[in-house]
Amino acid sequence: MTIHVYNCETATIRTEMVKRTKSEGVFVGLRIHMNTDQAITFWSTTQDGLREMVRSLLDTVATPLELISEKPALPGQLSRS
Repeated sequence: MTIHVYNCETATIRTEMVKRTKSEGVFVGLRIHMNTDQAITFWSTTQDGLREMVRSLLDTVATPLELISEKPALPGQLSRS
């Protein structure tokens, strides 16, 4: 599944740390809430695992604009005009 989240004036995003205990062990999550009543949660068995995921996201965002290739719009892609 692909989720497209666009940063715009009407988008409100907040984050929180969450924890779940399951039969497989304890999992910690980084949950990203959006004002659309939707949320994305990244799960790991350790906080270090979550930090590594965030570092990976930051490395991706730090890519210079000239090195980013343009992708065609996909059917069903959400956008705001």
